[in-house]
Amino acid sequence: MRRRYKKTPSRTSPRSSRRGCLCKDGTYSTKCCDGSLQAQGIGNISGEATVGDEYYYRVQRCGHSMHKEIHLHDTQLVVGNVYYLEFENSGHSNCYTVLNVSASGEHHIESATLYDDCDACTAAN
Repeated sequence: MRRRYKKTPSRTSPRSSRRGCLCKDGTYSTKCCDGSLQAQGIGNISGEATVGDEYYYRVQRCGHSMHKEIHLHDTQLVVGNVYYLEFENSGHSNCYTVLNVSASGEHHIESATLYDDCDACTAAN
């Protein structure tokens, strides 16, 4: 005789959500999100940002050959434009030209102020 599997209800486990949940066979799937304690969620699996979007760029410091890979939250930059970039927890804040969109960025930017060119940005800062 097969034993019937009784699930323990949970107030915090997702029910039919976009997050994956633990299945009986040990895999994770959105189809297993039934609101039970056993079907614990694993977070966002859709690839979409839940708090805000992140954008990644490669930038070059004005007047130097130095390149950096940066990322910003909720702010898009325009390739070819010059910005004064304020780095989080770093002394690298300066004027930079956006070279291209990147796949990743190790330096987090707090704010970006647009300027007409490197000379205008350097003169103002």
